Amino acid sequence: MDVLAFGEVLWDVIDGVPHIGGAPFNFAAHAARLGLSCAVVSAVGNDDLGRRARAEVVRRGVSDAYLFENALPTGTVDVTVKDGIPSYSINCPVAWDEIEFPSGLPLPSAPRFVYFGTLASRGKVSSATLGKLLAAYNDSNVFFDVNLRQDYWSREQVLAGIAHATVLKLNDDEVEMLKLRPSELFADNPRLGIVVVTRGPEGCEVFTREGERFASPAISDGPVVDTVGAGDSFSAAFVAALLAGKSVKAAAEAGNRLGGRVAARAGAIPDDL
Repeated sequence: MDVLAFGEVLWDVIDGVPHIGGAPFNFAAHAARLGLSCAVVSAVGNDDLGRRARAEVVRRGVSDAYLFENALPTGTVDVTVKDGIPSYSINCPVAWDEIEFPSGLPLPSAPRFVYFGTLASRGKVSSATLGKLLAAYNDSNVFFDVNLRQDYWSREQVLAGIAHATVLKLNDDEVEMLKLRPSELFADNPRLGIVVVTRGPEGCEVFTREGERFASPAISDGPVVDTVGAGDSFSAAFVAALLAGKSVKAAAEAGNRLGGRVAARAGAIPDDL
């Protein structure tokens, strides 16, 4: 397997209409579209939204072998978009708060990349499962997309995630909130090789363990419709480029290009890419 994405599969409710989402799933769906073999480790409820979510996962080319079902409702998020920028009201507790492998089910074979964010660790059960995966896949590359949401995070939690990462992605607001100096993270985190700071319409800035630092400009594909999922598509294209043996600069350019295409269309995983 190329990519194993851990975390929330949910429905973003925009103007009363549910759209499949969740950063880990958005990432996996874009990665699958780019030709990578992907699975998502998550949970949905035994309800209509859960069944629809599973159908969407499969339709997008992502394996549902580790999309578990539990007694909690399928996750939903109320999304408000103003001037193209989304704000989120994340409901709790929901199925992805209790992601857990059934007794006797072995973990997947080690993937080339593990992906996770901060949000799914708000639940103790899901946090423990993530810890088991990271311990089991110590030899895999790990992409940590911080994705701070509401008050479901702590600085200590983020620093613990960074300790596992080989690639770290934050946006410029998160750098300020966490009081981090991207270029200094390598000294305290021996696994870390690349730090990406996304800067919205200004593209991104990339730092590497070898001391390389460069800015990569945004690539527009038309006026911004909304930025829901644009960062997740950036991450998918970045990882796909690295796995294809491309340079970090080429990976950043690929991420900016796909992120710009997604931002110019409605929804996190537009069909008309």
